[in-house]
Parts: sequence; structure tokens; C-alpha cells
Amino acid sequence: MKPNTQLKIRIMDNKLVALKKENPYWRAFYASGFGYVIENALVLHPIEVLYLLDRERAVLIQENKQINFQQYLKYAFERIPSADLWRRYIVYRDIRSRGYHAKIRENKLTFLEIFERGKNPLQHDSFAFVMITEAAKELKLDELGDAIEEAKKHGKKLLVALLDELGDITYYSVDETLIEKTSIKIYRK
Repeated sequence: MKPNTQLKIRIMDNKLVALKKENPYWRAFYASGFGYVIENALVLHPIEVLYLLDRERAVLIQENKQINFQQYLKYAFERIPSADLWRRYIVYRDIRSRGYHAKIRENKLTFLEIFERGKNPLQHDSFAFVMITEAAKELKLDELGDAIEEAKKHGKKLLVALLDELGDITYYSVDETLIEKTSIKIYRK
């Protein structure tokens, strides 16, 4: 992909669409893990669009008017629960900035799958699913168990992205062995 290549994305029928005829490099974006292909377009997730706008790798058009990152963020917050959108965007951006390809999954607990550095998502399988939790909030063990099962079912590692109050992220690899070897004692008053 050329250094200054931008994807032209349009908001059409509440979808974020990069028409193939307007984007000669759409395949490069798709090969890097962005969106999914329909007949004549690449359809993107709002988090992917935020990332591409932030990195100046896309222009976003709504009704023939260009929208910048801040304008689109406001637009997205009106349509997606804001805490989920922002947390997921921060983790997505962090993983991409570390040189990994990432694909959005339509799964509430493990919303993201990541690929080894240098591995094309079209030709390789992902190695891990990512679950997000916040340091200031409790993590429900049944949700963690469900996320472990989801990763195990697909033959993936589970990474838990722990997001602190300052927006810093720490990643933990979690598997059944850790859960089986950990005992929790509950003390009652």
C-alpha cells in the first residue's frame, strides 16, 4: 500500500462503505484486515473507520460532505453505546499500533481477533481473541469463562485487555489452566 493511500468511505443506508470503483487500493485495506466485501464495496465497522480517520488513511463522506474524526466520533456515539465504542477503539488502535493485523468480530465478549505480525488475514488464521475489561470495574467470572470457552472452541488464545483509568492497556493471556490452578477464598463478615 502506498504511504499516502486513502480509502474513500461513504455513509450509505447507515453503513460505512468504500465503493470498489472509487478505491483502486481497496484490496490492500481488505488484505490488512479491514472490513468485509460485498458485491461492489468494502463494508467497514465504525471502529475501523475511526482508526483510519485518526491515521489519515481515509476520508469519510456523508451526503457529499467530508466528515473529520471529531465529527464522526460524535455521529458514532449517537448510534453506538459510547463506553463500548471508545474502549474498543482504544484497544483496537493499540493493537494496530503494535504492528498486528486485527479484525472486528461480531461477538460481545471477544470483539477482536488478532493475527501474528506480518501475517495476512486473508491467508492466515488469527492466533488470539481479545476481551476488554476495565481496571476500575469487576470482571464477572462467568463472562471470563464464556470468553475462554469461545477462544478454545475456535482454537485461539484469549487475551484480556485491562484498560486503566488513564487509558493505558495491559494484556494478559488467560487459559483454563490458570483458572483451574487458581482458588478464590471468599470471606464473609
